[in-house]
Amino acid sequence: MQDSEPAWPLPPGVRTIDIDGYPMAWREEGAGPPLVLVHGSFSDYRYWAPQVAAFAEKRRTMAVSLRRYFPEPWDGKGDDFSFRRHADDVAAFIRKLGLGKVALLGHSRGGAVVLEVAKRHPDVVGALILSDASARLELAETEENRTAAVWRDARFAELRAAAEAGDARGGAARFLDQLMGAGAWDALPASKQQEMLDNLWTAVRDEPVPSTSDADLRRFDFPILILLGEKSPPMYAVFARAMREKAGFPEPVVIRGAGHAMNVQKPTAYNAAVLAFLDGR
Repeated sequence: MQDSEPAWPLPPGVRTIDIDGYPMAWREEGAGPPLVLVHGSFSDYRYWAPQVAAFAEKRRTMAVSLRRYFPEPWDGKGDDFSFRRHADDVAAFIRKLGLGKVALLGHSRGGAVVLEVAKRHPDVVGALILSDASARLELAETEENRTAAVWRDARFAELRAAAEAGDARGGAARFLDQLMGAGAWDALPASKQQEMLDNLWTAVRDEPVPSTSDADLRRFDFPILILLGEKSPPMYAVFARAMREKAGFPEPVVIRGAGHAMNVQKPTAYNAAVLAFLDGR
């Protein structure tokens, strides 16, 4: 389906579909029950390269690029960039392709997006996978919880200041090093650095994560998998623990030896955990 003509070139194998006037891009492989992959900040459909072929052996696997992410070369202008806009786009994508209820996997910021899909459009969700998912929950007033609640917003504020000062590359490098440890940026291949820079303005323009109430969580009535990187920033474990305590979410699967980019760092273990969860669903 190619019913929307973008004003920018599309890489080979990438398709678009018109979602409320926007040519939403995605890459697809495989057949079977549908699985939709939603990337996080600084990323796009390419983030899931270590997963698509493996998942496609058992699933119709679709890696989307959210509105204003690559392949669109966005300059940060406009008022249609938000978590809720992205959640509504993902739900519209699922409906327009006639996918029914899908397994929906979101990583990092994409985790917050799929939480919004689950809250706003539960009819399209058959299973929910939260991979180091960002969230804004009703947390008790402890130092650990306060730190978790503000950590993400502080990092994006620092990035925004760097970009506005003309130091986009330096801001991206500091952001990644704070997220994954000193030297993380320099350890990236040039292609992955470029992927982050391609999506820089989507990070600069980002907003605080929407609040998810305890009642929201308790309304989820589909299977849920939580994935954490063993070396990920502690805030993701705080969110996972709160979801278990508030709404009976399952114990997370921890990807050993991996940090926030667990699907890239340990793809074999990551893919196996997702496929084991989906087996039979």
